[in-house]
This record gives sequence, C-alpha cells and structure tokens, in this order.
Amino acid sequence: MKTLALLALSTLASAAMAAQPTSPASISITGTSYQTASISNTTVRNTSHENNDALQNMASNSGDISIAGRSEQSVSTLRGTVTNEAVNRDDFANQNISSNAGKVMVANGGKSYQTSNLTDTDVTNKAEGGSADALQNLASNNGEVTIGGESHQTVGSTNSTVSNLASGSNALATQNLSSNFGHVTIAAGGYSSQTTYLAGAIVANQALGANSHAAQNIASNDACDEPRDPCADGRCQRGSGW
Repeated sequence: MKTLALLALSTLASAAMAAQPTSPASISITGTSYQTASISNTTVRNTSHENNDALQNMASNSGDISIAGRSEQSVSTLRGTVTNEAVNRDDFANQNISSNAGKVMVANGGKSYQTSNLTDTDVTNKAEGGSADALQNLASNNGEVTIGGESHQTVGSTNSTVSNLASGSNALATQNLSSNFGHVTIAAGGYSSQTTYLAGAIVANQALGANSHAAQNIASNDACDEPRDPCADGRCQRGSGW
C-alpha cells in the first residue's frame, strides 16, 4: 500500500459558518471561506519516498468541497522556499497553492478570489522515476470545479522561480498558473478574470524521458484536451480525496 505524505498549511482560515464534515473525504462550509498563508524567510518542504504520493496544499481546497458562496484564497511568500517532492517510480507529486483541486463547488452566488504573490521565492514540485506524475497549481482551478459566477485568478512572481518537473520514461508534468484546468464550469452570471505577471522570474515545466509529456497553462483555460490527457484516468484529481 502506498504511503501518503500530506502537508496542509493555512495560517488563517475562517468561515461565516463552521465547516461541517459530511464524510472523511467531504467538507461543507455553506458560505464564505477565507484562507491565507504568509511565508517569510521560511522553508516549507513535503517529501515522500519509495513509490509514494507527495501532496501539499497551501490556502487551497482539495477534494470534495462545497462552500456555497464566495471563497478567498491568498498565498504570499517573501524570501521563502516551498518544495513538494515524490521520489521513485510511479510517484505522484501534487502541490496546490491558493487553488481548488478535485470536486470543488462554490455556487449559491458564486465568486472566487485566488491570489499567489511570490517574491524572491523558489517554488518547486517534483516527481522522479518512470511513469512519474508532477502536477502543480497556483491560483488555479483543477478538476470538476463549479463556481456559479465570477472568478478572479492572479499570480504574481518577482525574482522568483516556479518549477514543475516529472523525470523518467512516460513522465507527465502539468503546471497551471491562474488557469482553469479540467472540467471547470463558472456559469450563473459568468465572468472570469485570469492574470499572471512575471518580473525577473523563471517559470519552468518539464517532463524528461522517453514518451514524456509536459503541459503548462498560464492565464488559460484548458479542458484537458492534451495529446496525453491527464484527466482521462483521474490523474488530475489523483490523491485529492474523492
């Protein structure tokens, strides 16, 4: 059985009503959620070895989450390091920063604000070994996400490095910055604002090895229509809890 390494970090989380777990893999908030993570001169590291999954979330919703109106997610880093790494064959490294991943629904009036501001920071997500998958989201929606009107996604990177790497044969590397990836529906009144600004920054997404595939989205909408569809077998939600 695989070992699960999970680090969930949120320095501030509040809601109009307390979260009400309805099952081990389901959370319902019923209106308004604020999630903020601030990192300064700090190292945040999550690592798993030997055919493992490494999953790390910062100010993010992952799994079967229902908020029912408004959600604000913000991550700010200054001279910090954020690393998520799975080492070995068939590994899966999934890192979410101010993002929604999995079966997430905000609905009932909608509105979702996602912001990732990086300054002098290294953000790394890595899966190593044959058939390894590396998936990283910054201020993005990934999976079957229904918001129900209005969505603001912003990623700012200054003198920072954002890297996603899957190494080995048949490796898959997918990275999203202020993007919608998967089966995402905003609907209700519509409207979607996606912004990524870079200054002296490096943004890298790499799949190394034979038959490998790298997909990167920056301020984009991607319905998973890739040469190698990472959503076809549920890999874009793998380990998200549903």
